[in-house]
Amino acid sequence: MTNNDNKKTVAVVMCTYNGEKYLRAQLDSIFAQTYPLSEVIVQDDCSTDSTVEILRDYAQRHPNLHVYVNSSNMGFNLNFKTACMRATADFIAISDQDDVWRDDKVAVQVDAIGDANVCFSTHLRGRDMATAHVVTTQYSLPALLFGGIAGHTMLLRRDFLQRDEAWMDRFFYDWSIAVDARFYGSRRIVRVDTPLNWHRSHDGETALLQNLALFPKEERRPTWQPYFYGLRNYRRLQRKPAWQRFYSSVHSRSAAVATDDSTRLAHVMSGLMLKTGLVSLVRLMWLCMRHRAEVYPDPSRTRGMMGRVRGFFFPFIYSYRCSTFDL
Repeated sequence: MTNNDNKKTVAVVMCTYNGEKYLRAQLDSIFAQTYPLSEVIVQDDCSTDSTVEILRDYAQRHPNLHVYVNSSNMGFNLNFKTACMRATADFIAISDQDDVWRDDKVAVQVDAIGDANVCFSTHLRGRDMATAHVVTTQYSLPALLFGGIAGHTMLLRRDFLQRDEAWMDRFFYDWSIAVDARFYGSRRIVRVDTPLNWHRSHDGETALLQNLALFPKEERRPTWQPYFYGLRNYRRLQRKPAWQRFYSSVHSRSAAVATDDSTRLAHVMSGLMLKTGLVSLVRLMWLCMRHRAEVYPDPSRTRGMMGRVRGFFFPFIYSYRCSTFDL
């Protein structure tokens, strides 16, 4: 479906849960977009605060805002999946309830996406705009073995996103989507290297609350702890069904399309992450050190001797406080 001027249509999909504190600022930034939005879909997951009242107030003023309220709590992953399935536009832009978008976010991403499955951008993260830092996510397939792309930075093709294969059960939806994008169709992901939204850091964040629930005594800003205690959680995570499902999927799918060095590397590394032997772990650590600039979240921290150390121990650093597989 396209507009009369042949512009691609865009739906914004947001999921809410007790978001009254920040919701208005995000809605204002969405409705201030310079690119016309054909629909804004918001699905609430049984909020107990004034979130739904705020949404219905905005809906009275914005006819393209469609509000849905779940009859029972789904959790954020299933909530996002079912909400995205409601969209009818060409592209879907995913939104959190507590961010603030730059007014040209959608316009820039529509212009940049080309034939890719996903276009995402760098973003600002922090408790306030003045002190927020830029987050730049790596998106090669080997890097996606260790973390996904933030959903709130994504613009996606609807025909790609509305497939069950893009959504792994009981797994962070945006990580699953990013990995699936590497295997579907053009297999492309593109990044806009300009921050297009501010992702607020606050004590009510879903990811933060989950981490604190699982690791209440861990350091907020660990230094030496991951090097000593990361192995403990790595072995714990390997026993999780979600770990086995995720890395088995990457291992089998990468075998079918291992036509480049990056995909072949991801195939080998995912296979090692499924094995529990010491030799497999050391091989994985060696590969992480050798390809540290490709897999480490911040390539600037992979230089010199300390960079080699970080690369070698990256499986421990990655798993030290990882809660993804505990959903």
